[in-house]
Amino acid sequence: MSDPLGPILDRIDDTRLTSLLLDAVEQYSPSYAEEPAMEVFAERLSECGVRHMRQPIPESGVPTVAHRANLIVELGPQPAAMMWVGHVDTVPLIGEEEQRIHREGDVLHGLGTADMKSGCAAIVEAVVALVQAKVEFKRGLIVALVVGEEDYGDGSETLLEWRTTPLTVIGEPTGLAPCVDHYGYYECRLTARGARAHAALPELGASAIHAMLVWMQHILELGDQTYFAEGLTINPREIRGGAGLFMVAEECEVAIDIHTLPGVDRTAVDRLIEEARAKALESHPRCELETENLYWAPGYANAPDNPLLAPLRRAFEGSGSVWAPAAFRSHSDGSLFHQKGSVAVICGPGHLEVAHSRHEHVSLKETAQAARLYAAMIYEVCVR
Repeated sequence: MSDPLGPILDRIDDTRLTSLLLDAVEQYSPSYAEEPAMEVFAERLSECGVRHMRQPIPESGVPTVAHRANLIVELGPQPAAMMWVGHVDTVPLIGEEEQRIHREGDVLHGLGTADMKSGCAAIVEAVVALVQAKVEFKRGLIVALVVGEEDYGDGSETLLEWRTTPLTVIGEPTGLAPCVDHYGYYECRLTARGARAHAALPELGASAIHAMLVWMQHILELGDQTYFAEGLTINPREIRGGAGLFMVAEECEVAIDIHTLPGVDRTAVDRLIEEARAKALESHPRCELETENLYWAPGYANAPDNPLLAPLRRAFEGSGSVWAPAAFRSHSDGSLFHQKGSVAVICGPGHLEVAHSRHEHVSLKETAQAARLYAAMIYEVCVR
């Protein structure tokens, strides 16, 4: 008996895929300026005869933002059984020379290569292969390239207002490991207010910077001691404030990112920060310390025997990949889809270690493998 997946995988063109990824990475597309990269993917779909539509995003309130829209492909009978989601926006450019696009053998360097234009290119190539192979879909598929993930996910929020599916695959960089579990993400702002004084007489004032440093130190120490210390990461992302020359600082502000294992509740993180705040006030009673939660995305864990994961496992086996479930340690739109009742799995080419760094890169071989894996997933879920 012939392998029914073979003719689909044979349609995947590695040269065409590499060309698409190069074109997409060449377009600078930070959040709120995604359209140049989105047009690259739309043009490839049009060239290959794949019908698609644009889903406008509501006004963001950012004055300089022009038209923004998700790019959506629907195949097979609807409502769909599976949705594949990828974002085309990137973080802002760090260093133009260090992040310039260039190729070294199998490795493509440049902003957005791993996070996550390689995943987007791979799914477009997989869809083109499926359409050209003229497969008959028994169950529906939605492929959505979205905007705004590197901000707060307005593209996925708009998508979810329109449609949800039982199963969602998100192409964030995992080295093609199937991440069936997902860390939680907590973002907050800490504010310290003290009293200004002459720098030569600091005892007459109350240093907001000193109080903030103590507060942050207690957060880090308590984080090591808490019951959810395993897997906990605390990253002071930004600190600012101070005063002019020869003054005790009266204001200081810090932004902190915190990632937790699946199952940790937001209130547990709130308590950790509040306990650290109380300890800081013991040594800095003249300062005011306040905290504001900016964002919370709960983590989740999918049951290993969930029947919706079975076709994904078959897809790994059918495309020559290893099924080794793991947890995604970063934030992604996966939490939004999980909260809507979808089984959300994170799986894409590239590695999280290089995302948002000066030396972001991706393997072209792994990107081609991703295209075959995605085609196999779609076959198992929607065609078989």
